[in-house]
Amino acid sequence: MKKIFTLFVALFCTVAMFAQDTKGMFEFADKNGNVVPNGSTLTKTEVEKSGKRLQINTGLFVKPVKPELNGEKLGVKMRVEVENLDHGTIQYCLLGSCSVASEKGTFYSTSNFVETLDDLATEWIMGTDKEGKALKGEATVKLTLVACQKKSSGFDEFGIEQFEWEEKGDCSSVTVKFVCDGTTAINGVTNNTNATVVARYAADGTRLSAPQKGLNIVKLSNGKTVKYIK
Repeated sequence: MKKIFTLFVALFCTVAMFAQDTKGMFEFADKNGNVVPNGSTLTKTEVEKSGKRLQINTGLFVKPVKPELNGEKLGVKMRVEVENLDHGTIQYCLLGSCSVASEKGTFYSTSNFVETLDDLATEWIMGTDKEGKALKGEATVKLTLVACQKKSSGFDEFGIEQFEWEEKGDCSSVTVKFVCDGTTAINGVTNNTNATVVARYAADGTRLSAPQKGLNIVKLSNGKTVKYIK
């Protein structure tokens, strides 16, 4: 019995140590690289106009700190837990690959290696009334960066090696509360006369060299992300 108990304790300690290994590998940060502490709750109220859409941006970036485990480089993905959504949708991105959540639940971004500070372009795209004004309401989202390891899963019928991502542990979490009282002034992000375009993506995350028909996601030199439909 004593041996079984000792084995259990050793196993528990090993798991606990492993869980701690991923903490802080990737951090949430602002556009200047300042880390947002794990467990923070942010309240966002600034409404921005992007084309015909109104949105409130988290302003969050992912910052790689030391993404290694036993000498192996790790990637990251973001877990998005939508706890409340009065109206509209939640958009979340990683390295330009974007997805949208339109209801409460748990969702995940794609997984990838992040080498430098990357805009997560995570925002509440709000519902509007017939006059195009933002509807009063709130949305609450818990965001968690999850360290992932890329592993080979064999070869396909053409002999091409396939890969999958395995979760290794959580790194950092923040909760974002979006609030719109229906009277919030709009900050027009389309009038950034001093900003230049640094990257452009399609809705599926494909990088573009020029505007295309449909949804365009544009990253500006001032750290903002603008989305518009051509």
